[in-house]
Amino acid sequence: MTADLIVLPERVRTLDPKAAAVADAVALAGGRVVAVGRRDEVLAWRGHATEVVTLPGGCLLPGFHDAHVHLGQHGISLSAIDLHDAATMGVALTRVAERARTQPAGTWITGAGFALQRWGVPAGDTSALSAAALDAVAPHHPVLLRSQDLHAGWASGGALRAAGIDSRTPDPEHGTIVRDATGEPSGYLVEHAVGLVARAMPAPDAATLAAAVRAAGADFARRGVTTVHHMAYEAPAAWRAFADAASGDDYPLRVWACIPHADVEHAAAIGLATGHGGARFSVGGAKFFADGALGSRTALMLEPYLGTGDRGMPVEPPEVLHERFRLVAEAGFAPVTHAIGDAAVRAVADALERSADVWRPAGLLPRVEHVQHAHPDDVARLGRLGVVASMQPIHLTFDAASIVSALGDRQDRAFPMRSLAAAGAVLAFGSDAPVAPPDVIEGLRAAVRRRGADGTVLPLDEALDTETALRAFTHGAAAAIGRAHRSGIVRVGFDADLVVLDHDPLESLDDLRVLATLSAGRFTYREQA
Repeated sequence: MTADLIVLPERVRTLDPKAAAVADAVALAGGRVVAVGRRDEVLAWRGHATEVVTLPGGCLLPGFHDAHVHLGQHGISLSAIDLHDAATMGVALTRVAERARTQPAGTWITGAGFALQRWGVPAGDTSALSAAALDAVAPHHPVLLRSQDLHAGWASGGALRAAGIDSRTPDPEHGTIVRDATGEPSGYLVEHAVGLVARAMPAPDAATLAAAVRAAGADFARRGVTTVHHMAYEAPAAWRAFADAASGDDYPLRVWACIPHADVEHAAAIGLATGHGGARFSVGGAKFFADGALGSRTALMLEPYLGTGDRGMPVEPPEVLHERFRLVAEAGFAPVTHAIGDAAVRAVADALERSADVWRPAGLLPRVEHVQHAHPDDVARLGRLGVVASMQPIHLTFDAASIVSALGDRQDRAFPMRSLAAAGAVLAFGSDAPVAPPDVIEGLRAAVRRRGADGTVLPLDEALDTETALRAFTHGAAAAIGRAHRSGIVRVGFDADLVVLDHDPLESLDDLRVLATLSAGRFTYREQA
């Protein structure tokens, strides 16, 4: 047997605890790693048709997993207005005006990434985010802008009218239509109220969805990502588009795709369950939402946010989790639950303990998504349960200042990554794209340095060393979806899903960039010379 491809970087970081930490080269064949070791050993696999690629200075590692993404939304967001770097409300309005000048009247304008704390808007005061402000810059277009955490929205008057929202419209369950002094909708929407407007938008057609999935795949590949864990959020047509795309050998990602827990009965009726599918696309868990997000002050907290009597809001309350965790586990699905506030994390831990007699014998691995704030007692409980703590360190970069201002008396509960790992939880890291860019390198820096974009530093006793953070983006994330036996380390027999960085991240995380990405032994991205 000869290799299809031999890669000769400067160094190979295997992240393999059962083998040498460093090697010189890898040989790949049939989509798998067939040799790892010294150059002379690996070059012995060369045949007349073997391609040999030398990447001077490069450091080869297992390909990154992004353990929490919204794949279709990310693809669509790449063509929407990006507000993640909009430092002021004025900048956002200028970008909306510029987009309105290039779009036919009547077409929807969308964007995402605004953050009230970045704009200096006091907590609870959203009066400046009025529908009238958007109407002034885009009078002939309905506009919907989503917050960075995707748990709030800012809609124009045209968008509110298209959705049929007026002073008589009641708040939806688990959502708020913020109103002005006269009782009219202000334009600011929280949680499920955003969906009232989103549902009024034309649904993307099959071609648009396919293009979005392709765009998302290319973007992840250039960032060194080879596998994504998709969280249920989009419509069924989008899920089908992911399956169609990822089932093709030319798609650059492997996709593990969750379904909404509300659809589990339909899945169970035909015997569909977590893990079904192929090596490139497989069925994930059943997705729940225990609470909202910190930026919109809807994350559910044990004690009120500083200076307020507000503790946030449940999205799916504890009684739903208690009932449905058992039901989804009996149907063969791993519970996968969004929980950001410490009260939400506690509710999830309670429900997992009560249903452990079902999910544990079935070999399911439940996940708690975000775990952004957790009481030490619940950190220990999650560790004892051995569940997955699916976290997004990059969120720390934009939430650090808010954590200090709103939760400064309990900063020690924020992003408890080291404590969760020490307690026995499985760390799996991701980005929550498009909430944040799927930038693994920035995520590594955040996990190690715990520094916000504004310079705010959270307590360093929860900081990780670089190797532990790397493992959470590789083998830990692979273990979270039952692929610890084939993904996340560079080992013979494992998937040839690899990334090559321009230098060794264990030496420095500064000025680090992706040189190449491979999926199943095929280049999906190479930096242009």
